[in-house]
Amino acid sequence: MRHAIVALVAATVLSFGWAHDDDLLFGRDGNRVEVLQPQPHPIRQMSSVLGRFILDVGLDFYFDYDTGQPHLQFCRVQQVWITPGLVGSKSGFGNRFCASGCANFFDLPTNGTPHHHFIFAASAPGVYVWDVRGVSAIARDGTALQDMPYAYRVYMVAGNPLRLFGSVAPATGYQGDLYGLMLTVQLRQGGTTVAEASLPPNPTAIYPYMVGFNQPAGTYTVVAKLGKHLSRRVDNLSLSGSHARNWSFTTLGDLNNDDVIDDADLLMVLFAFGSGNSDADVNGDGIVDDADLLIILFNFGAVGEGAQ
Repeated sequence: MRHAIVALVAATVLSFGWAHDDDLLFGRDGNRVEVLQPQPHPIRQMSSVLGRFILDVGLDFYFDYDTGQPHLQFCRVQQVWITPGLVGSKSGFGNRFCASGCANFFDLPTNGTPHHHFIFAASAPGVYVWDVRGVSAIARDGTALQDMPYAYRVYMVAGNPLRLFGSVAPATGYQGDLYGLMLTVQLRQGGTTVAEASLPPNPTAIYPYMVGFNQPAGTYTVVAKLGKHLSRRVDNLSLSGSHARNWSFTTLGDLNNDDVIDDADLLMVLFAFGSGNSDADVNGDGIVDDADLLIILFNFGAVGEGAQ
């Protein structure tokens, strides 16, 4: 029954004649595999079909315009992160991409062809994210290519949610990968959190972050919290449609993400001192050492702007 529904949705998509200009095309860039087109991926609007929001996402090899030949013999499309509630299905393969319980990879070519289409579906309005990368690729000449070093992001918008988008800057002194930190954005009214969305910031995307809330237009307090950093807050922000909001996080050292830098954070550093424990590595340089301890001590007692 599930496969029949997926097939029906796919047939509905094709019957509308929707274009596939935004298919993900995997190819060779020097000695590594890359998504060559589109770069970066544009924001995609999901369509309402059969009571759900759906989007057709194509996967294919990049073909050289001069030779007419594909760049690759093989490539695995590996999911890195997906918004909970978003599911990518393909007729004959069931749910292939999802937050939990799916294979979360797909090999090109499959059944002799590199060109495949997945129907991504969500049940509620919002902004959904699908992050992938190419791995284990073999070039057309047989060369084994290096994996993509970053995640390629596809933003999918379901319905007409309130949207916030923009850049994310960590505190001065943070040396780690921004993608390794989770960003959480809350909408509050009257001191109560009415909506929340989380995602890893992705500097290679069209916007490093974009979140959506199924809430009415109005005035909100917006609180943003980046992993290992204290939160930032903006009061009385009037939201309607899309709103650009860049975040700069200034205070580093909240390892347990309770929005205060205290004994709990200090103990995490002390117990992991000398190790490569990423959870206790305050500045993200790969080792827990004096530099991390000094950051905690310097910022000790600080509280996030959004602490309730």
